[in-house]
Amino acid sequence: MKAKFILFTSVIIILVSFYFLNGNTLTQQSQKKQSEQVLPKNPMQGRIVFEQKGCIDCHAVNGYGGKTAPDFGTHNFFGSNYDLISAMWNHSPEMLKQMNLKNIDKQDFSPKDFQNLGFFLRFLPYLGSSGNASKGKELFNKMSCSSCHSVGKTNSNKINLNKIGANASPIYLAQVMWNHASIMQKTQKQSGIKVPVFRDNEFADLSSYIESVSATSRKEKIYMSPGNPLKGEKLFKSKKCFYCHEEKHIGPELTKFNFNKSVTEIAGMMWNHASNMDAAMTRNKISYPEFKNNEMSNLISYLYFKNENQIKGSTEEGRKLISQKGCISCHSAGNSYNSPAINKIGPFQTSDEFFSNLWNHLPMMEKTSFANGKSLPKLLPSDVKSLYLYFNRKER
Repeated sequence: MKAKFILFTSVIIILVSFYFLNGNTLTQQSQKKQSEQVLPKNPMQGRIVFEQKGCIDCHAVNGYGGKTAPDFGTHNFFGSNYDLISAMWNHSPEMLKQMNLKNIDKQDFSPKDFQNLGFFLRFLPYLGSSGNASKGKELFNKMSCSSCHSVGKTNSNKINLNKIGANASPIYLAQVMWNHASIMQKTQKQSGIKVPVFRDNEFADLSSYIESVSATSRKEKIYMSPGNPLKGEKLFKSKKCFYCHEEKHIGPELTKFNFNKSVTEIAGMMWNHASNMDAAMTRNKISYPEFKNNEMSNLISYLYFKNENQIKGSTEEGRKLISQKGCISCHSAGNSYNSPAINKIGPFQTSDEFFSNLWNHLPMMEKTSFANGKSLPKLLPSDVKSLYLYFNRKER
């Protein structure tokens, strides 16, 4: 009997230890998951939300859609979801007014809806604008591309670029140039040709010219994916980018670069630094990375999302905002509005869950504020983050 009791006690101790050890590990993993940046597999998926939720009735994308609100194709949105919810919150009175005038029902957002919409709006500037073939022709000569290459008509003494012109995506040109950067730049220096430096949308302009004059029929055009950031993250490690830029600091920290640019502008930045990168990798006996298929676009899309704006915020600041912004007037314990008390709000699994709850609750908050002769308080992106952190505080 005593042996059975000892055995039973031992089993209980093991089970309890397993529960607490693994429970703590799971909690740490959950907290780590919340702190890690979420990357989209397909940023364009949010287009469905943009249309289904009626955003397109007022907002256009490059001229397609409503005309009463900014066109997201020309008014670039850069930033994080904290920037997005801040902008939507601060413009909500006018947005709700226009929706009432147009007899458009306000749509609720699920956390996933908000996440996809945020990815989509942030991704639009990345896609960039079409290149200008006339400017590209000038660049083709100005950058001395014509010294080594022909396009359209073949020249036995030059490398023909018609095959590149068959690819309608400028990022393909960027990928080919990157793969040949070491040879090209050495040849240019030996020939006394100044290595070209790309600015703004010049990569797209050059690609547009090559495409326009290449001897390839439109039916044969090849298109590339705009990029998969999740695959790009894996490439960032497998191509040794992480090793040089983050682990060993052989190259500069990428946080110092502004990646709030289009895919072709970022590709231009990479080309401009290719010579220094090649030299550093040679010194450190690291193989120069080459890209195939959609790898270049995947990597650049990862860089684009990786260095999104870092918004500051704190739990303590959120605590102050609860009073300063008047939240406590409606969310105090036992309030007359039947609103949940502050200590009953949250926690939220993700910031997108917090955003969707805030947005879905907005008409009621605006109505209550208006009834009390007040207007909704303005929120900065840092305010939104601080409120999120406060509602997710440990001590509740």
